[in-house]
Amino acid sequence: MLKNNYKISKLKNFSRLAEISILVGKAFIESGLISKNFKQPVDLYPHLNTIKETTILIAESNGKIIGTNSMTVDSPAGLHTDYYFKEETDFFRKTENKILGSSWRIATEHEYRRNIRLFLDLIQNSFFVAKESHIETCLFVFAKKHEEFYKKMIDAETLAEKICTIEPGIGVPMVLMRTDTENSQKHLSKIFTRRKFY
Repeated sequence: MLKNNYKISKLKNFSRLAEISILVGKAFIESGLISKNFKQPVDLYPHLNTIKETTILIAESNGKIIGTNSMTVDSPAGLHTDYYFKEETDFFRKTENKILGSSWRIATEHEYRRNIRLFLDLIQNSFFVAKESHIETCLFVFAKKHEEFYKKMIDAETLAEKICTIEPGIGVPMVLMRTDTENSQKHLSKIFTRRKFY
């Protein structure tokens, strides 16, 4: 899919995961999730990267990855929400008779951070992947400061909140959120039809 000066596609070359880690790291620093001194690649759930249940989306401009998001269908490998919200994720596994998935690792380059169109294109394409994968309920983990944005944009519901730590010594309020993927896709479609992006 071509959108202005970028193209969104599914990642085929896993050697480019290092580029994604760098992109996510810069986004995490800007969001205050980690400090500038954080030395490790920001790849929090490497066991999910190359399994068949995960689809990694990238937005590219002139060969450079400028945005990314990932979608995973629940499987024995689990979901990224197990990392911080294991009890709540297990509750959904046991009580919801629906196909569960999670959306994670959304990030854009700094110069595109104010490009709401790119951000929403990544989200919309993620929901296309969810539909392809038959995901009915999608889980997310966001910094609490972004909670209201995702309620507005994808009609997400907050399930739980806790202080989470990616880098030792830095505790960040995080929220576990959920959406019904079909309803969220309809909600996003309304936003796309009524909003001027440029």
